[in-house]
Amino acid sequence: MVTYRGYKTQIQYGAETSYGAGGVPAAAIEGRVQTITINENNNLIRTMGLGEGRNETFVGLGNFDVNWSMEYLPASFEFLQFAFSPVAGSGTTAAPYYLEESDFTGYTSTNMKSCALEVAALGSTNDVETISGVVINTIGFSLNVGEALKVTLEGLGKTVLHTTSPTAFTVNSIKPWIFSQGNFRWNGNIVARITNATININNNIDPEVGRQIGSRFPEAMEFGARKYDWVLTVKMTDTVATTLRDHFYGIVNQPSFGIVTAENTLYDAIFELSEGLTSGLRNAQIKLASCAINDISKPINIGDNIVELTINGTAKHATTDTVNKVIKWWTVT
Repeated sequence: MVTYRGYKTQIQYGAETSYGAGGVPAAAIEGRVQTITINENNNLIRTMGLGEGRNETFVGLGNFDVNWSMEYLPASFEFLQFAFSPVAGSGTTAAPYYLEESDFTGYTSTNMKSCALEVAALGSTNDVETISGVVINTIGFSLNVGEALKVTLEGLGKTVLHTTSPTAFTVNSIKPWIFSQGNFRWNGNIVARITNATININNNIDPEVGRQIGSRFPEAMEFGARKYDWVLTVKMTDTVATTLRDHFYGIVNQPSFGIVTAENTLYDAIFELSEGLTSGLRNAQIKLASCAINDISKPINIGDNIVELTINGTAKHATTDTVNKVIKWWTVT
């Protein structure tokens, strides 16, 4: 009997040229994958009829669903192109790699693509599962004091194929990002004393939109309304108690009446990561624009040393360098 272990499981991907065509999974996820979960569902059609008794008399095959989730410690961000658009740029200071927002699924240099994802569990008999038509529905970036940057993903696929022959695998040796390399900028200024920063992105993909009569499998993955949300946990300082609070209210020291203007002033928020500015060192930015603060929670307890706030906000879109570029990363040249 063969048993399979996480430490002997390899994950690779490859871009497709059309939806569900199956790319060549020859690239490892850029970082260290911590977990992956694959869920498959036949959505059985269970029926019974009048006069047939109390038991079901037909169990047929319904829509086939495959969804997956993953947590990894990123070293760079190429895999996230399957939530946005193909990687552009050359990775230099003058021309960073970047992912930009796209509105349509397509197989050009600027539209959203799908990929094949291979999950190979190795043993005396290998179990190699390849999901085709893979897209990323949600992304969560999280940086906590004392930890590495984590990215959690949820995604969808079209169908699966099992074989026993894995693609040759090369371990990614690039270092993950850690908390001491990160900052969160609001309106161009670093927010001090943050203990946790989170950015969540949701593509709102509904696989049912891409289905049609004649197939159990979705024929396309249609991206829905894109949503950005972010959360800060920050120790309360006089700067937080004035600047961020007033930006939340819309005016100084109290909530805006919302009569002269129904929308607060909006600001940029940048989650930046940096090894430094010397040649050969890595830098990255997750860039949000037209940001607003939705709510602030301020619990105060007698046993706490410093009051901490939890601040929840939104963003309309990515920042506009020349287009809406949501993630940029480069090596200093």
